[in-house]
Amino acid sequence: PEILKPDIIAPGVNILAGWTGAVGPTGLEEDDRRVGFNIISGTSMSCPHVSGLAALLKGAHPEWSPAAIRSALMTTAYTAYKNGGAIQDVSTGKPSTPLDHGAGHVDPVPALNPGLVYDITT
Repeated sequence: PEILKPDIIAPGVNILAGWTGAVGPTGLEEDDRRVGFNIISGTSMSCPHVSGLAALLKGAHPEWSPAAIRSALMTTAYTAYKNGGAIQDVSTGKPSTPLDHGAGHVDPVPALNPGLVYDITT
């Protein structure tokens, strides 16, 4: 493959999120409980995190293009935890590779002032 994906990773597992009252927290018909919030996992949880970060960056830097925002998120992402341990591939328990995490895990504070931003010009 000539394109590395994913670009970045974001929180997406065990996220406390709003939940419809139309079905129970398990999503099963037999579940007659009704809640306003649920613990959810998946890209439906990580995508809003990155979208929100992109909106915050655009608000802080209105002159930035979508490419510049992507650059800021990717160049400031981390691939090791603060304690020095590598991000793990949860399916194998081994350290993840760029094929698992792309540029790394989004890090909002450094993304606000990345220093160098790559942009696309036409």
